Amino acid sequence: MQTLFRTMIVYIKGTLLPASGVIRCEPLGGGLNLLPQWTEKADKRGLDPLGMQNSGVLLYQSLLPGISNVTLRMRYYGYYCWVSEIYARRGATSDFEAWRNWVRRAEALYALVSARAGETGVGGVDWANRRLAAEERVIDFAAAASTDPSQERYLRQSLGVFGGAYYTQMAEMGLFTENRHGIQVATRDLGRRAAGLFADAIGADLAKLLRQKIADARVNIRDLDRLEPITPSQILPEGEERRFYEVLLFARTDAPGEGAASRAATLSLILDTARAIEEWPGPEDVRWHLFDPPQDPLPHRLEAQRLRWEAYQCQDLMQVASAALLAWAIAIINADGQGQTLSDIRNEVVAHLAGHDEGVFARSWHDLRQSIDPPTFPYQGQWDDLTGARIAPAEKAVPAITLMAALHQRLRTRPDLAEAAARGLPRRGTARSLRTELDWLESRETDGVVDRIADYMIECVVRRHSWVAMQKLRRQRDYTFLFEQRDGRHFFLAGYQPVATTPRLAPAIQFLADIHLLDEDGLTALGLDALDTSR
Repeated sequence: MQTLFRTMIVYIKGTLLPASGVIRCEPLGGGLNLLPQWTEKADKRGLDPLGMQNSGVLLYQSLLPGISNVTLRMRYYGYYCWVSEIYARRGATSDFEAWRNWVRRAEALYALVSARAGETGVGGVDWANRRLAAEERVIDFAAAASTDPSQERYLRQSLGVFGGAYYTQMAEMGLFTENRHGIQVATRDLGRRAAGLFADAIGADLAKLLRQKIADARVNIRDLDRLEPITPSQILPEGEERRFYEVLLFARTDAPGEGAASRAATLSLILDTARAIEEWPGPEDVRWHLFDPPQDPLPHRLEAQRLRWEAYQCQDLMQVASAALLAWAIAIINADGQGQTLSDIRNEVVAHLAGHDEGVFARSWHDLRQSIDPPTFPYQGQWDDLTGARIAPAEKAVPAITLMAALHQRLRTRPDLAEAAARGLPRRGTARSLRTELDWLESRETDGVVDRIADYMIECVVRRHSWVAMQKLRRQRDYTFLFEQRDGRHFFLAGYQPVATTPRLAPAIQFLADIHLLDEDGLTALGLDALDTSR
């Protein structure tokens, strides 16, 4: 019976139902009704709908190890090491619950102190702001730091921001490890060094007060104000703590590992971007600054890393272009409430492209890509159009196709870039990437553009989305279908807007600002020294 209930797709009275939910059986006329009764369905629309984003994610993870999209402030790294050391000195046991309770109290207090000081990027500040607005004489945060779901908790995650975001990245940097009881502990060398420097930076009296307030889980406003020097922005520019973070981030050791060296190179390239634009570098500034070879050659190590970032940006451009074609396919399906067959979709694609006024597609794919000059192609303008919401899906088709052709020609004319893409992106297997798409387009590139793109829409967009969504349903029990198929026809479920991946650049930039290498004017004097050292 359990086998029956785990069947992924079931028909009831001729209707295809998505098997993402909980099935229950109910009594029927004194017997048992074995028909599935759907009680809930977990909808997760459009998460990597073509299976292409993950290739870019894996690449950018290798470009910035030790920092993630949810590690928002540098000083957490030192604070958590100190929290671990203090826990150990207080007579720590092997009871994981006791460790979790200590971590959650430390985080809740950090949120209260940071909210009082107006800091950002700290987990739990929304809860902290509500508690501060209540103007309590003494804030008792024991219940909020518990794991009791009946309480208003500062965060729901079992091990807080530490377990949900920071631990894996600190372990990557050598600050944390796990002991034989499964409790995360600061490492004997780097972790304890970070803990000691954090304690030295805030002073013995403040460290004592901080330790006591974590243990008590009670704090008043006066003590929150006294504890302000522990907040993320209070790293002293000339302090040893700051210098330690810089050495850690930039892997200034005798023999840094591959991941540490990659992180250091990327951070140096961010500083180089700030130097070039002479202002605070946003993630988009970094993306596009690294997209083209610089006029002044970079040192070999940095140029190799820049090439990897260029390959990543090409990958993200390709997945955005493919996603724009998916959005168009969905719009075609949605145009008819009776559903659309694959032939209907293909015919609409052919009609739309063949009727294009400029006649740009009245040639082969080979001729189209060769007509494009990669250095002068408006990649950023096309990117903005495809990721923006002001243009209808059908109107994004031409920009998406020409962008794909430009990327194809860029890699064909740049052996150095093609090699970087080959090292960082998959070409075979179930994973899809820039390389798999270009291989597909090149396999019959003497075909006319209209026919080639029409085939791409059917094979690499419509059918692929159905396959990807089915794999997520089978393996993760997530329902991510944007359209569904019944009796040979495709029916609309939800629209889709192309989105870029988020390559950890925003937190990396903030880390550099936290240690005073960047400010609103761009590169600081300390940042210039760090960049010169990296070169």
